[in-house]
Order: sequence, then structure tokens, then C-alpha cells
Amino acid sequence: MTTNLMCKIDNYPKITIITPSYNQGQYIEQTIQSVINQNYSNLEYIIIDGGSTDNTVEIIKKYEEKITYWISEPDQGQSHAINKGIKIATGKIFNWLNSDDYLEKNTLLDIANIYLKNKNAEVICGYTHCFFHESGKTSHTYRMGVKNNTAQTITNVEMNQPGTFYDLEKIKQLGGVNETLNYVFDDELWFRFLSKYGQKNIVFTDKIYAHFRLHETSKSVHDGFIKFITERNTVFVEMAKQLNFPDFLIKIIAKEKIVDYYKTGIWDFKYIDKETFQAWFCNKYQYTFYKNFKYKETEYCVRYLLRNKKAKFNKKFVSLFFKTIILNRKLLNKLRK
Repeated sequence: MTTNLMCKIDNYPKITIITPSYNQGQYIEQTIQSVINQNYSNLEYIIIDGGSTDNTVEIIKKYEEKITYWISEPDQGQSHAINKGIKIATGKIFNWLNSDDYLEKNTLLDIANIYLKNKNAEVICGYTHCFFHESGKTSHTYRMGVKNNTAQTITNVEMNQPGTFYDLEKIKQLGGVNETLNYVFDDELWFRFLSKYGQKNIVFTDKIYAHFRLHETSKSVHDGFIKFITERNTVFVEMAKQLNFPDFLIKIIAKEKIVDYYKTGIWDFKYIDKETFQAWFCNKYQYTFYKNFKYKETEYCVRYLLRNKKAKFNKKFVSLFFKTIILNRKLLNKLRK
């Protein structure tokens, strides 16, 4: 049965899975098994280990005949390890699978079948099941979120990296993930992808593709979400600068805390609707300006939202603001007299 299946999929697209690894010996065996037991012959499996000092290398060697390439040497972290893998990857479809997560059965075959029916597919999105390692209980199950346009998708980000598979060539054109980020390099990659290629060729499935383990040493649990939010806000500031937002709007975005280590190149904003993107921030910060008596900045935001037909605005706030402006002008006129 297995032999026949393997023969049938010989002509299917090559799928590259990269596992960045460091001292996750207690989990990585399940990760490896979930990949090599997919029974998908056109698989390229790459493991980039950062010089683990636990039993990780011993486990990798146990399965090395079924691993396309692996190396264990000091690196500069998770994003650096992923990029090392991307540089040598040769597949058509790509994703990375962390060394404490694992794939659902038949995921790769399902992805291949979707690709064969959708030859223009650049992204294939399935669900990821998130669970607590200690109790085994489900946290949540979710899929990558896509809105009406790329600006809305980015500002309402619903990131699901484990269940999302990309066209590898597109990722290589983007230069891989950003190695200066520690927490949201998957977000930033997604933002750059959407900005350059849009969301026309994204395909969705209701299948679960991956299982994401939440445990006491994982970044999502151990470090808390504040570091994720801070890095993401830093990316937003960079995008606002390159899209030439007004300085006062850039400054108030940056006030929510940013990191000083993020470095990026020039973005390609071919598929970003700047008006909708900027309107989201105007809507978010207009009341903050108002509370701080910055009426000029508030008026800019309100008028920007009124001009943008795609943006939502609070009618009650708009009415309140203009009443405030009129009252202040009347008061100023009286004082001048």
C-alpha cells in the first residue's frame, strides 16, 4: 500500500520543510517522525540545528537516512537557521516546522493535490491546532486570516505560520525571513509578501495541517505577548515611514514602544492600498489626539477618514469633535474681542 502511494506521488511538486532546532530533544523526535512519515516521496526535509547540547543530534542521526540535509553548528537564532535552510532549499512549496511542533497526517499530499488543482497558488492556508503540552488540552484552532484587501489583512493580522505553505521562489525573492527580528519574523514576512504579491493567489482549506505545542519554555508562553506586540509595532512604524505618513502619526505609532534592533530594506508596496492602511491608524489614534487637546492632528485624522470610503469611522466621535472645534473657535473669537 505504501509503495503504491509513493509511486503515485512521484510527479507531485517538491515540498521543502525546514526545521530550525536548538535543545528541543524532548520534542524533536515527534517533529521528525511527523514529516518523514507523511509517505510523500517528493519531500525535501532540512534540519538546521544551532549546536544543541542535549540529545537532539543523537535523535537526528537516528533518522538521517530519511533527512535530505542536516547540520548542527552555532547560529544566530531561529530566523538565521530558517534562512540557512532556505538558501539550500530546492522545493516548489515551502514551510518551516519548529522542533516542538508536528504535522498532521497526510498534510503534504493534501497540499500537493490543492496545488495541482490551483497551479497559480502562491500560498496554501490550512488550520493549526494549538495545545498545551502539560495537559494536552486544546488552546485554540485557527487559520491565517485574510480580509478584503492587503491593508486590512495586515492591520488585522491573524498569523498562522505552521499551517501556511508558500511558493518557495517568492520567499527567496523576498530574501527569506528578517534575521533582526526574534518574535514576529513570520508576521513581517507575511506583510512583505502581501505588499509585493497581493492576496489574489491564496488558497484556503478546512484541513488541519499542523499542531502547535504550547509549553513553559516556548516563546509564546515564556516571553509573553508584549515582545511580539512591540516588534510588530516596530514593523508598522517602518511601513508608515516608507509610505510617507505624516510625522505626527508616525511618532504616535512609535510611542507604543518599539525596538531599536530591527533593520529592514525597501519594501515593495505594489499591492498596498496606502489610503486604507493610513486610515486604520487615523481611526486608532484620533481619540488619543483629541484627549490630549491636539485638535489639529485630530482634525487631520477625522477628515482623512471621511475622505476614505473604505474606512470605518465613529459618527458620534466625528460629531463631538466638530462641535468641540466650533465651540473653541467661538471662544477664541470672544477672547480676541
